[in-house]
Amino acid sequence: MKSNKVAYLPKFLSFLFLAMLVVACADDPELISKKDTDFFPIQVGGYFIYDVQETIYTPIDGQEDFLYQSKITVTDSFKNNAGGITYVLQRFTKSDDAAQFEYQDTWSTRIEPSQVVVIEGNTSFVRLAFPLSIGRQWNGNALNTLGGEESCGDDATFSCDIYEIGDFGFQFDLNGDILDETVEVIQNNNTDLIVKQDVRKEIYARNIGLVYKESTILEYCTVGSCIGQQQIEKGSVLKQTLISYGKE
Repeated sequence: MKSNKVAYLPKFLSFLFLAMLVVACADDPELISKKDTDFFPIQVGGYFIYDVQETIYTPIDGQEDFLYQSKITVTDSFKNNAGGITYVLQRFTKSDDAAQFEYQDTWSTRIEPSQVVVIEGNTSFVRLAFPLSIGRQWNGNALNTLGGEESCGDDATFSCDIYEIGDFGFQFDLNGDILDETVEVIQNNNTDLIVKQDVRKEIYARNIGLVYKESTILEYCTVGSCIGQQQIEKGSVLKQTLISYGKE
């Protein structure tokens, strides 16, 4: 009687090859599945430190320039009512390298299947919307009652601030380090130099999070001879750059 072992041998070798391929893929970071949530990784104990340049304009004090560092730490997490996890963020600032960080306030954030929500004080913003792709738009103010530059239809109670992904998967120079996978979120790009300028954007890097932010919100004089002269009445200009991150 002829043995069936020889017939089984090719099947066994095929199974062995597939098993070895799976193990090899699991060990190769280039072959591990990438997710949109990689652009907003978060864990308890994580921290981010930013250099901040800020200029504030007011009718009384005029122009005031500030240089400081901002530190965000993830101090706790808990299950929320939607069945997900909410992370507690504490914000600290210091004016120079010699000073200790001083507590400012507490924020929170949560990652949902379709979006990333950051609650700054008591105001919720949709910072990222999935899936990420160039040209993707969403309402950053969908969860709050703030006004926006864009119209959201006839419902006056529905606030709107249209965010858009301006670029995706590009290289970004962060203090000399080239980050290969980043996403640019344009929160507003109103460059009107007559009445009000509102230009805001954020850049996120895969497996890091927010690495850069800039914001220019200025209101100009629109009465009398100053019209069109870019005479600032009030507003602010901010640039925020990541300099350190990790887990404490």
